[in-house]
Amino acid sequence: MPALWILTDRTYLDQRMPRAVIRWLEEQGCPARVVVADQGAVLTILAPMAAPRELSPWEGLVPGDIVLPRSRHPFALALLKEAEVRGAVAVNPWSAVSKARNKVRGTLALARRGLPVPPTFLAHRPADLATLDRRLFPLLLKPFQGDNARGIVLVSDPDQLEALEWPDVMTLAQPFVDVGGIDLKLYVVDRTVWATRRTSPLQPEVSPPVAAAVSPELADLALACGEAFGLRLYGIDVLQTEGGPIVVDVNDFPNYTGVPDAVATIGGLLIDEARQTPLPPGPVPAAVPG
Repeated sequence: MPALWILTDRTYLDQRMPRAVIRWLEEQGCPARVVVADQGAVLTILAPMAAPRELSPWEGLVPGDIVLPRSRHPFALALLKEAEVRGAVAVNPWSAVSKARNKVRGTLALARRGLPVPPTFLAHRPADLATLDRRLFPLLLKPFQGDNARGIVLVSDPDQLEALEWPDVMTLAQPFVDVGGIDLKLYVVDRTVWATRRTSPLQPEVSPPVAAAVSPELADLALACGEAFGLRLYGIDVLQTEGGPIVVDVNDFPNYTGVPDAVATIGGLLIDEARQTPLPPGPVPAAVPG
């Protein structure tokens, strides 16, 4: 059976994901090899590809091995691409993870599919958004390389934009939608969809998530988002408005907080994927004298 690999970084290593999946696989007798991109002296060789790879974190990787990435670290994403080039099968491939991280590409991917997203504006600087109609305010300003709710700023008035310090090279902006401070989070593993309600991260106090029902409409929306990105493990932030649900964010391999069944479902997916992936052809065995 092909080997299982977990690619992560120090930020995520001790979080529920991927730690719980790593433990679950060990308990099933299918331990995964863990690559932590930014821990210790990690060195790899990209070219020539035939060169020895004794120092590479992918030492021992063969075509058909399964790699599950849980990282937003640029070095980890580079290692993921290398593993794919060397023949590994990525659950959440590099192209899908890169698209989810880049909120410009992600928004365009959703809009191209006709999926419900809020009006979204892109500007070089926050001050450039001052030309928008005041009725669009308040605005949520988001980093274009998003990571959950980190770096989001709520701007209530265009007059605040000029003095706003913004570390990014561009600004993504969406009108703030008031849904009472409660977000709906959809979690997906392949075709399985769960939902939780939680306090918005923009609120001063965040309460634990509570399980919610998944209607056929929400399930279809969740699966359509995954198809737009090419993701198999992902989470979607949804605002439930009077006009219907609106997708405000898509994240690859989230923490699945409040979804206890996710650990076994993800682990089972990895094992099934490995069992269904044919091993590369090996050398023809020598004939046994009769």
